[in-house]
Amino acid sequence: MGTVFFASFLIGLRDGLEAALVVSILVAFLVQAGRRDRLPHVWAGVAVAILLSAGLGVLLTTVAGWLGSGVRMELFEAVTSLAAVVLVTAMIFWMRRTARTLKGELTDRLATALSVGGWAVAATAFFAVVREGVEMVLLVFAAAEGASESAAPLAGMLSGVVVAVGLGWLISTATARINLGRFFTWTAVLLILVAAGILKYAVHGLQSAAVLPGGTTLAFDVSAGVDPTSWYATLLAGTVNVTTRATVLEVLAWAGFAAVMLLLYFRPVAAPAKVRVGAVAVVAVVLTPSSSCGGPAAAPATDRITVTATDTTCTVSTEHTTAGGREFTVTNKGSKLTEFYVYGAGDRIIGEVENIAPGVTRTLHVELAAGSYTTSCRPGMTGTGLRGPLTVTGGAPSGATSADPALATAAAAYHRYLLAQGDLMTAQTAGFVAAVKAGDRGRAQALYAAARTPYERIEPVAESFGDLDPRIDARDGDLDPGQPWTGWHRIEQQLWNGTPMTEVTPVAVQLESDVTELRHRLDGVEATALEVANGAKSLLDEVAAKKVTGEEDRYSHTDLWDFAANVDGCRAALDTLRPVLDARRPDLGTALDQRFAAVTAELGKHRHGDGFASYDTLTREQVQLLAAVVNALAEQVSAVPVVITHP
Repeated sequence: MGTVFFASFLIGLRDGLEAALVVSILVAFLVQAGRRDRLPHVWAGVAVAILLSAGLGVLLTTVAGWLGSGVRMELFEAVTSLAAVVLVTAMIFWMRRTARTLKGELTDRLATALSVGGWAVAATAFFAVVREGVEMVLLVFAAAEGASESAAPLAGMLSGVVVAVGLGWLISTATARINLGRFFTWTAVLLILVAAGILKYAVHGLQSAAVLPGGTTLAFDVSAGVDPTSWYATLLAGTVNVTTRATVLEVLAWAGFAAVMLLLYFRPVAAPAKVRVGAVAVVAVVLTPSSSCGGPAAAPATDRITVTATDTTCTVSTEHTTAGGREFTVTNKGSKLTEFYVYGAGDRIIGEVENIAPGVTRTLHVELAAGSYTTSCRPGMTGTGLRGPLTVTGGAPSGATSADPALATAAAAYHRYLLAQGDLMTAQTAGFVAAVKAGDRGRAQALYAAARTPYERIEPVAESFGDLDPRIDARDGDLDPGQPWTGWHRIEQQLWNGTPMTEVTPVAVQLESDVTELRHRLDGVEATALEVANGAKSLLDEVAAKKVTGEEDRYSHTDLWDFAANVDGCRAALDTLRPVLDARRPDLGTALDQRFAAVTAELGKHRHGDGFASYDTLTREQVQLLAAVVNALAEQVSAVPVVITHP
């Protein structure tokens, strides 16, 4: 019983742990998205997957019992063994290929399912788990075909599943940390050998049924000198089907399959580059650098700068670096949301990453020329932040994205978009200010959201001007002590709080002047392709941090206008980069299209005429759905800067 029990235990442990980790990812995503109400649908999908897998086991056992023995039974066992070999091989290489992107793929599907309904969530969980269950049942059935004790395979499999579920729970709660990369690597090796043994058994069955020749042509027979009932002979036969007697074809099948599969499994593979945002504990363990799976094209160690943010400190690993592409890895060890910025001269934002939750690590890629810069963490996402100097020496950035003709073309296309939106911004602002000057509160309120739209589409560039952005777009509470409150949100408060229009007019005149100045400065903007990619990502950070929460337009509740404008700006930026993305990562472009479509569909549910519903009319569930589809889109967009910097 022991050897068959061990083989079945190994199968149950590995497939059970894969399923447990998959379920943990789905549950963590729903909890983080505030959709605990959909957890019962996940468990329903898991339950159906388990029942279907159990039903398959019962069906196989019933058919085997009905066939009894003889040629038909030999053929049935051979066919099921071959099916098990094909399935386990496919699953091993699927896990190897997708381990690093598993979390993103699952959460992308789940975000889409959330917008469809509970049955779609259940289906996502079902299909994610059922493949593990079917593989497990087929493997155990095939491995048990030669067992003398019928209870051993089932007992081994169930024991492995129980241990896997417990281990998966400990990992997902960060109670236990194991190197899952090594675990899946070496269990894959053992399963390849188990599969080789099952293939050998299938060949034996086909030879016994006279389907394959050579049933009497032995490669070796050592049964006279080796006791087939000895512990070591029983161990080898019960786990990897190495027996004391085998035909030439059986040996060729076993050795050939094992050799080819092991060579393929350990060959170097270039996997798609992905950057994941806000990983939960289980995902952080799954994506360990020591995993044998192909990984993202990470920046060389010398290009990385680590940043540790707390509620009171912002510790940057160096104050000096050389010109070139740099990767800032920012970890929030404080208790508040934080942001990280790299400022150039005049407080122009070179790069930023927002909405970094406590315990989360985010990555920022920037291209730095020689000069003096400032780094800043902003605990609570307010104030000027905890600042420090960064000196960059050297000449032109090595490997600068601006030197790549395709990327330079993309940057030029984005600059044209930037200027077009700037022209639209000044024209629509002028119309809005005219309504204010005329004292027409109703018309000014009606024009407010549309007039802001061009600014929101180019917000990462617009806010990069550290002196203008606070004057144009600051909210109450964003200002430094003594700083006057002007701009859009000051006017918004006045319009909706009933302030006399004569008092609103001076603020509106100042806004028009500041917007005109911003338009002039846009002529001199020379954004690189990497800055365009980072800007697209920043726009989604803006949506997640301010628009989907209803914090942006507190008086007018026109947040969905800004939401839509940020998404439009993100898509326009990525459209300029699309030829490069399609050449380097065509799968990423397809995924982006799907995620944008999901956001557009969900946002479209709240359209009213040419605009959108008031944010304060949305239900909690509707807000959560909007957040879910935006987060799924952000997962894909976060990969773009890496593709741009690492072709």
